[in-house]
Amino acid sequence: MRQRGLRGGIGRVGAYGVMAVCVVTTLFPLIWMVSGALKSGQEFYSNIWGLPQDLTWANFARAWAEGGLGQKFANSIIVTAGTMAIVLPVTSLAGYALASIEFPGRRAVYVYLLLGIMVPFGVIAIPVFTVVVQLGLLNTLPGLILVYSAQSLPLGVFLMRSFFASIPRELEEAGLVDGCTLLGAFFRVVLPLAKPGLVTQLIFTGTTVWNEYFMASILLHREALQTLPLGLVTFTSKNGIEFPELFAASAIVTAPLVILYLIAQRQFIAGLSAGAVKG
Repeated sequence: MRQRGLRGGIGRVGAYGVMAVCVVTTLFPLIWMVSGALKSGQEFYSNIWGLPQDLTWANFARAWAEGGLGQKFANSIIVTAGTMAIVLPVTSLAGYALASIEFPGRRAVYVYLLLGIMVPFGVIAIPVFTVVVQLGLLNTLPGLILVYSAQSLPLGVFLMRSFFASIPRELEEAGLVDGCTLLGAFFRVVLPLAKPGLVTQLIFTGTTVWNEYFMASILLHREALQTLPLGLVTFTSKNGIEFPELFAASAIVTAPLVILYLIAQRQFIAGLSAGAVKG
């Protein structure tokens, strides 16, 4: 008994140690970024790793003004919101159909969609660019939204199918018995139960779109249409590498993602657990 207790105690200490390392590894870059953003140029180079002695909030104002982050911030919001407005309804309906409705070729359709997860963006960049040019959508935010939506569909369908498969069919059948149509049962019974899945997809896809640089650099050539990742590169090339201001600009770009995760973390964690019940 004592040996078991001792082993259990050592195991807990080891687990807490691993978690502590993970927490420090995750939080340290964020703390260092905010700390660097609050230092003057002189203090940054003389005290790179320490906390700021005097808070220089002006770095944020200069980064916002000199980088033109206001317009780029709006562009990123439009692109991310537009992508999610397309992806969430489409993947929800497709995932529900693949999880709950029997139809010929269902497995083949699912496997075909999964192949989209395996294709790197770099491989399809030239074909996508050609199609966007032919459709007259080059240098337009709607064109970028459609490209991001298409790229996000395979993973989104995979996630939502897993969530819908984990929901007991008896609940859906009860809705049908009460007089709901198949679509009515989906919206009234099934979809509310898949809220953790929707939040999980919102965080995964929203974070990817918010931070995406490669396709945006190919499809957007006008500065007025640039998103925040493009803006950071432009900011560096125009103003040189002023690290305190660059760190401030990076903090501005990162802040919405941190806030989104803090708001939705409970649903996100519940979603990761629920989606793992069935494949």
